[in-house]
Amino acid sequence: MNKTYPFAYIRGKVVKIKDAHIPIQSKVIHYGLGVYTGIRGHWNNGNLYLFRPKDHFERLQKGVQMLGMPWTMSYSQFKKILTDLIKKNKIKSDVYIRPIVYAGSTEIVPTLENSEPDFALYIISFGHYMSTGDGLRLKVSKWVRVDDDMIPTKAKCTGLYANSALAKSEAVRAGFDEAVMLNRDGSVAEASSSNLFGVKNGVIYAPPLSANNLDGITRRSLIELAKKELKLTVKEARFKKADLYKFDEVFLTGTACKIVWVKTVDKKKIGTGKMGPVAKQLKTLIDKAVLNELSGYKKWCEGVY
Repeated sequence: MNKTYPFAYIRGKVVKIKDAHIPIQSKVIHYGLGVYTGIRGHWNNGNLYLFRPKDHFERLQKGVQMLGMPWTMSYSQFKKILTDLIKKNKIKSDVYIRPIVYAGSTEIVPTLENSEPDFALYIISFGHYMSTGDGLRLKVSKWVRVDDDMIPTKAKCTGLYANSALAKSEAVRAGFDEAVMLNRDGSVAEASSSNLFGVKNGVIYAPPLSANNLDGITRRSLIELAKKELKLTVKEARFKKADLYKFDEVFLTGTACKIVWVKTVDKKKIGTGKMGPVAKQLKTLIDKAVLNELSGYKKWCEGVY
């Protein structure tokens, strides 16, 4: 079981996690008015390495701007709060960090005006988010991915995840591991909480960012690694559900799961039904990168101690 570390940050100060509360009237509870991100920290060689924390902060910042919330924290302020909290909790193991900017206002009106944004941060111990050994069994969901002109899909908006939860729950209840979400036009968007890639004849295919999917930090990292280190072609183009069944490989990526290969989609075997060579090579590269062990990519990691 993941454990939550004893100290959190909320409303400008460090408090015990049991005291990190928000009022029941807060708009974030009633209307989902908040934006969050997730950052992984990996313990290696006597230091805790945060993977691309500035990129996560900048995406969080842009998401807040999309919602029009007046949050003005700088990266240097964010980094200090984060590193001080890590040290306060005396962390020396792999962790998952959850920063969130939310509407703390207790007004009943569902608007973003005068939303009184607050910033909070807590940390949990973290191992594997998904089982990686046997491959995932995906189900194409009946729930359609929200369009970007409904809610900004490039922001990790808290309210948006009701859409993801419906798809994930439907899949799990039907005996699958994860859901694939389609757009209104039938093209693939992403999994419920991960980006999706397919491989055909050595070419990697990814839904473009116009497909209502998240601009994932791990997605960006793997595209760069595939192009520069593996010399593979990456095509960002829309594809349909039927194309999923025809891929030689399918895999999911995200901060929590890093990279996880897919065994079946709608009970149809993908490729050989085993982890493919592209996913295997990318997993080796990203596993080294997050530990600050990949030559040429140490800029992605920031040590805490």
